[in-house]
Amino acid sequence: MNTFIRILSFTKPYKITVFIAFIASFFYGLFNAISLWVVGSLIDTIMGSGKINTHSNIIEQNNLIDKLGNYFEQILNNANSIDRLKIVCLCLFASFILKNLFYYINWIAISLLELNIIKDIRNILYEKVQNFPLSFFNKNKSGEILSIMLNDINWITIAFNKTFQVFFHEFISMLILFFMLFMISSKLTLLVLFTAPISAYIIIKIGQSIRRKAKRASHKISDISSIITEKTAGISIVKAFNMTTNEISKFFNANNLFFKLQFNQKKLLGLTTPVNDIIGVSLAAILLWYGGQQVLLDSSLSSDDFLRFIIFLFALLQPARKLGSGVAAIQTGIAGADRVFNILDMNFNKKNNFDLKNIKNFKNYIEFKNVNFNYNHKTKVLQNINVKINKGEKIALVGRSGSGKTTFSNLLLDFYQPNSGSIIIDDSDYKKVTSTSLRNIIGLVSQEPILFNDSIRNNIMYGMSNLDNNDKMINAAKIANIKDFIESLPNKYEEIIGEGGNNLSGGQKQRLSIARSIVKDPPILILDEATSSLDSESEMKVQKAIDNLLKDRTVIMIAHRLSTIRNADKILVFDNGKIVGEGKHDELIN
Repeated sequence: MNTFIRILSFTKPYKITVFIAFIASFFYGLFNAISLWVVGSLIDTIMGSGKINTHSNIIEQNNLIDKLGNYFEQILNNANSIDRLKIVCLCLFASFILKNLFYYINWIAISLLELNIIKDIRNILYEKVQNFPLSFFNKNKSGEILSIMLNDINWITIAFNKTFQVFFHEFISMLILFFMLFMISSKLTLLVLFTAPISAYIIIKIGQSIRRKAKRASHKISDISSIITEKTAGISIVKAFNMTTNEISKFFNANNLFFKLQFNQKKLLGLTTPVNDIIGVSLAAILLWYGGQQVLLDSSLSSDDFLRFIIFLFALLQPARKLGSGVAAIQTGIAGADRVFNILDMNFNKKNNFDLKNIKNFKNYIEFKNVNFNYNHKTKVLQNINVKINKGEKIALVGRSGSGKTTFSNLLLDFYQPNSGSIIIDDSDYKKVTSTSLRNIIGLVSQEPILFNDSIRNNIMYGMSNLDNNDKMINAAKIANIKDFIESLPNKYEEIIGEGGNNLSGGQKQRLSIARSIVKDPPILILDEATSSLDSESEMKVQKAIDNLLKDRTVIMIAHRLSTIRNADKILVFDNGKIVGEGKHDELIN
């Protein structure tokens, strides 16, 4: 229930739309009842002898139905049979026109409300995910995040649709029809209400089971999304190792499990309609027997009123059926909402934003003081790191894979915070500086360049407010040694490079990422083995671009190759998370 109420809380910015939908639903239900009343109460008048047999001849007029019926009967008594038929037809036509007009207004209002709320939830979720630290993405599969962003939010759409389109719409219609039934015969209406708890109990139990199965299905579709995302990204490895058949088999198995969960869910959803119908027809049979006796034996109910009661009752079964199906379907939406809200409620240890300050430039030094760090409370990745990097220094980080070099650079970028110890930049503790301002003064060129399925222009100018600064872009491409290649392309800087830059070679992608860092013009630069995966020819071009980039900057280089680190001002040797050596190249060799 808390999840459902939380879903509804997203309607607050759209109160006017909710009000319009409510009013439209009310008038739809009202004119629906009027159209049924016109048919039910005047059949005998139109098809009979033309004599009006009013309800007042049986019992005293004491309710709205009697007064309304008497009013129309007085109008019809003054007209002949043809005129009476004409009046009824006009009343039917007018009531159906108005009923459907308000139905359409309700539909538009609810659709606008539903789509706006889903848009808002997706925006909030995406913003939340984008602000999560890297540790979140290390723990969660990309396919699962994708599944929540798409599938689970779509299931929330079902909850909104059923809540407003069924509950809002059908529930109001049911209330109006119940009111009409009660006005006709309170005894028969109470008999109808007696069966409502039985139907509600069955539907609630079915709905709870649907919700459990929907949760399991949402986890399974996350697995499918992960398989698709992971194996599509690594398709070259799949083919190189002849694992295509194996991966197809894995996908089929996961998809079959998802099918079984969905089928079980559908079976339960399908039960709601026949259960409601069986209860409804059982009730109708009882009412026909009991009400018929009131008409035939003791005349406590007129035949006209009994006919109207039956018409209203059968009209009531349709919204009741939809209401029952809606309750069950909403459970699917709530299952999706649970997963969405689990993400929204995640709270990582973040800095106190009220006390943070922005730094605009790098003046003197960065210092690690007794820094320790580990992922997921496992073995320490960094242990008691103490190092000072002065402005303008070229620092090289060397060591075996897994020794802590990349983690060191990730702490510099404030992707993670130390478990203990502190990082100081120009006398300011990292914990008291905004991550945004830190990253504004640090550039990154990674071993595997991250590029986007966009134009060369937008990839080079990524993160810049002015994307139309052609001089800056062209100068960056020139310094990165990629200008000639770009200008040889048909669309030059507007050329789309494909997902992950797949239309470019490894060296071209790396030089493009270097151009991006040049445009950013950061005072601090991190190079994470930027040339290790390149062939010798590409490496020469990239190294030249790097040499151009290093001028007048503080540089932290992660490298294996001697040529990269020989001219470093200081080399830090990492081993098992510790700095085991520090000095210039010649000093360390000796």
